[in-house]
Amino acid sequence: MAKLDDSSKRDLLTLPQVIGVGYGYKTVRGIQTNQEAIVALVSKKLLPEQLADHELVPKTVNGMVTDVVEIGEIKAFNGESLEPLQARTVKVRPAPPGVSIGHFLVTAGTFGAVVYDNSTAQPMILSNNHVLANATNGNDQRASINDRIYQPGPIDFVHTDLGYADRPYIIACLKQFVNLADYPTLNEVDCAIGEPLENSMIIPDILEIGLVQGVTAPVLDMQVKKSGRTSGLTFGQITLLDALVDVQYSPGRILRFDHQIITTNISSPGDSGSLVLDTNNLAVGLLFAGSSTVTVLNPIQTVLDLLGVNFG
Repeated sequence: MAKLDDSSKRDLLTLPQVIGVGYGYKTVRGIQTNQEAIVALVSKKLLPEQLADHELVPKTVNGMVTDVVEIGEIKAFNGESLEPLQARTVKVRPAPPGVSIGHFLVTAGTFGAVVYDNSTAQPMILSNNHVLANATNGNDQRASINDRIYQPGPIDFVHTDLGYADRPYIIACLKQFVNLADYPTLNEVDCAIGEPLENSMIIPDILEIGLVQGVTAPVLDMQVKKSGRTSGLTFGQITLLDALVDVQYSPGRILRFDHQIITTNISSPGDSGSLVLDTNNLAVGLLFAGSSTVTVLNPIQTVLDLLGVNFG
């Protein structure tokens, strides 16, 4: 595919309703064609007559045709009141990836995978910053190294005395996170790792998927799957690459991510942190956000490199 320069991406994101831009295939009357396109993702599709000429997405950018797709709002997927799968929200020891987990100040997300420190080979729990580190930018005191991490996440168990009743649920302590940079600084990942209190508390086999067999690069139309706290085992396909997207973390807090992978909708709130794999169990991305129609992933190799970990 042709290269869409950064300034063109940013320019498109200034247009009304545009919240994302990426590479994909043009869709005509709901049918995907094989024509490569620059796709503008909009929260709500407006009629051309509702916009001024300078507010319209151009017909072409850098010599490529464009497309406009309505997707709603993209949000970071914290656990909410959606009914999760009960088997994934109970305390499990040893805990497999695919179950509920969370920093003591969040609701819940998903234990994505077991990874191993490049230097020490210590097994770690991989998930999102906003799952294991309370969506911290590193300076806001939302989280600190060695904070306690629960399995299941706090929303999935009842506790009244945080000094005592929660102790059986502590599975790990926060070991490392990549700061979530505030707008307009670009992010590439939303990731963190926790070190289990005891290595025997976790196992690497992802629930309903099995062991990770390595890493692969994403390609358009790749068939993918994930195992998450809320919606369990789901399947979809990659629709956009190298996407620049604006993601709502809380009312008034929008963070911008570049070089992201977009898939069909394979997630619900609480699935954040899930590892997304291809049909051969090769890791593709780390799920962290989505809307009612799409799911957004960080490229997994970038996650591994920034955290200094591997799949063993």
